[in-house]
Amino acid sequence: MATCIRNALSADQARLIRAITATGSYGPGSVTAVGSAVSVKHNLQLPTASDAANRAAEVLVAALRENAGFFAATWLDAMTTPLFCRYEPGMTYGDHVDAAMMGAPPMQMRCDIAVTVWLVDGSTYDGGELITDTDGVGQSWKGDAGDCLIYSADTLHRVAPVTRGVREVAVFWIQSMVRDEWQRRILFDLTQVMERLQASPSSANEAETLRRIYFNLVRRWA
Repeated sequence: MATCIRNALSADQARLIRAITATGSYGPGSVTAVGSAVSVKHNLQLPTASDAANRAAEVLVAALRENAGFFAATWLDAMTTPLFCRYEPGMTYGDHVDAAMMGAPPMQMRCDIAVTVWLVDGSTYDGGELITDTDGVGQSWKGDAGDCLIYSADTLHRVAPVTRGVREVAVFWIQSMVRDEWQRRILFDLTQVMERLQASPSSANEAETLRRIYFNLVRRWA
């Protein structure tokens, strides 16, 4: 199960992040892979301690924290430092599952959610689809600049080979206040319905009843 937040970043924010990352020097992405993922990760990545990565991360995180849909889908508690990745022609990332824990004590966190944010439009490159595999069924994802895909970190997934152009994305992981994926989805769906009801004055009573249900579920699950 995955949730796509369209235009989580504005066009200007995505453009600014690309301009910042373009000033950095990319290296092999395999340096941050763990276990067998090292052998299947073939991409480029900005060093996390670099000035370009730090400045780009500041813009990205600030934008997402202001996006109500992003919070509603993730219930963000803690997150890793974003990784800024490039896939040039021939580059790919084979089947893998993300690590359950990331970071070093005492800053170690549980990885409940994986996030991919596209920094370029899907029409500018061929291939490079993010393929998530749930119960043996693969689903292909290819967003435009600013789109954000949120999915469970225990999902088997891969990035198809890029055959033309350059795929640029930011990826990171989240520890959620609501640990269960289905509970997060229920809360997210409720927020979407509440927003529509609140836009209609004639639905004020229904919106208030739904809000009470929502808050009670948050008290139980968060």
